Amino acid sequence: MEIGFTFGANAPTGVFALHAAVAAFFLYIGAVNAAAGESLGVLLNGLVGVLLVAAGVVTARIAERRI
Repeated sequence: MEIGFTFGANAPTGVFALHAAVAAFFLYIGAVNAAAGESLGVLLNGLVGVLLVAAGVVTARIAERRI
């Protein structure tokens, strides 16, 4: 699947990895909320996590074009 940038030891991969790491934190918080039975927390933290991954892909594609 082509997502617009190449994986490897380069700046776009670093940008994406940073966004994915922060997204993983929000997904973890969403899982904690799910265990506590808080459905709004699951929805909001899941949404933030997914949007961060999408933003990581977009910024990695921009960084790929600029380099």
